[in-house]
Amino acid sequence: MIYYKTAQFIPGKGDAWTYYECDDKETVLRQLTHIPATEEITRVPDPIVKKLYRKELLQDATSDEFMQLWGE
Repeated sequence: MIYYKTAQFIPGKGDAWTYYECDDKETVLRQLTHIPATEEITRVPDPIVKKLYRKELLQDATSDEFMQLWGE
């Protein structure tokens, strides 16, 4: 698996980090959004969007980061 993350500022809440779990063909299998300041986590086990767009804006993430937030 390959993991990516990106951040977006949300007024009143701080940075929201979105994580993507992809297969070797970079198809998105699962995604989650985590807002550390409020401890909100939204898990999407079967995302509608399956293709990464603007991949050059994404940062590498680790499987440990993703799995810890996912709850595994």
